[in-house]
Amino acid sequence: MSKKLTASLLSLSLFFMAFGEPTLNTDSEEDFKISYPTGISSIIMPSLVIGAWNRWVSKSSWAQVTWDDASHFYEHSWVWDTDWYWTNFVLHPYQGSLYYMGARNANFNALGSTAIAFLGSSVWEYFFETNAPSKNDMIYTTLGGFAIGEMLYRLSIEGSNIWKPLGYVLNPMRLYTDFTTGHKPVGTFGNIQDFSFRTYVNASYGFTTPEKQYDKIEETYPGFFGIEFNVEYGDPYTHDSNTPYSQFELQFGGGVGSPSGEGFKEAEKKLGYNIHLFSNGMLWARELNASDNTDTSIGFILDYDFIWQNFFNFSSLAPGVAVKHKINFDKSTMAFQLHADWLLLGTTDFFYFRRNYVKPDVFFCPYNYTMGAEVVGKWKWLFEKGSIIDFTLHSYAMYDFYNQLQQKASAGWEFINYATLTYELPVSRQIYLGIENTLYTKKSIYKDYPNVFSFMYGAGFYAKIRFTN
Repeated sequence: MSKKLTASLLSLSLFFMAFGEPTLNTDSEEDFKISYPTGISSIIMPSLVIGAWNRWVSKSSWAQVTWDDASHFYEHSWVWDTDWYWTNFVLHPYQGSLYYMGARNANFNALGSTAIAFLGSSVWEYFFETNAPSKNDMIYTTLGGFAIGEMLYRLSIEGSNIWKPLGYVLNPMRLYTDFTTGHKPVGTFGNIQDFSFRTYVNASYGFTTPEKQYDKIEETYPGFFGIEFNVEYGDPYTHDSNTPYSQFELQFGGGVGSPSGEGFKEAEKKLGYNIHLFSNGMLWARELNASDNTDTSIGFILDYDFIWQNFFNFSSLAPGVAVKHKINFDKSTMAFQLHADWLLLGTTDFFYFRRNYVKPDVFFCPYNYTMGAEVVGKWKWLFEKGSIIDFTLHSYAMYDFYNQLQQKASAGWEFINYATLTYELPVSRQIYLGIENTLYTKKSIYKDYPNVFSFMYGAGFYAKIRFTN
């Protein structure tokens, strides 16, 4: 990242901070005021806590920053890093959400808070690591921090209305900002349309077939146990708003189970894991009143997804356009969505690293950074007696671009489909039992290695508790 570009982004960030306006309501006019000291100090507070932990408790080598490192920060060159997947696409977006929520708690709007997340990430990259500043961290910490931060900010307000400590768990920056501003975050509650928790068991089988030279690998994962949360905030089909993420959907979960015996590292050969997040938030929406029995919203959207598991992984930050449509019949309701996105930055596993067919001479990670496009399709049919059929498809066209490639990696195209189909029946007003099928396919067309086709199918059962009607 050039010095000129950095200076321009810093100037733009300061502009947004100066003119940010609160977007949520409260009974007290005093609570509307923007607290600039709190918002700006939120740039540094999370970094100090996280940096101190890594420096003195975990004693991480990259956290042993010296005065010489800090005073010569401007000499550092920006790179595409090769950090652990969990660090880059879970911890960094969450860290960005802390910067973001600190500013939102101080009444900055979404745009101003995103600027704070950008500044917080800049401070971290330059002053809290001995590693070279990371281009991908800046993007995921800032934009991933916006997506995660705005959802957690809104859910923390809902949570506080249910049980006060829950608001602090979802938004831990309140431990600092409630004290400095003298009030809790401004907001409304009662916006959750649907909230559910489920536990599941499943098994899956997959294979990967290179076109030539390398052997086909078959993998069986005989048993997984996991949990998952699903939230629908705001009505997706009657939404009309200029406020980002005043309507969003969030699915987050994880599980452990029996591994296949294959893996990038020895730990993966001994432990099965699956952690995933699929989310979308409307950035701007307009409601279309087409007829009495239909509801339709269209607008701009941000899809933020990741899935990290033994057989495959991918992530995406993808802004785009969306239509969300619902048809109300006499005894059922049918709803569908279509998102068409530009994949600003994503990742996917590089098979020849992931299964150790190729090993660079220097440290590496088993994935490539990508750009491209994403399409999301959702279809749901809700019947009068409570049963639900739900189908979701995420399709990606990802390009492994050249300037991020690690040694011995290859550019190329990755065409990914990830689909889920569920059918569930109510056993009471809140409890549902269901079956789930998942299908994953990927066709990788590389420049320097044989093309690869990957396939995985999984099936299982789940029990779900719905906390809303």
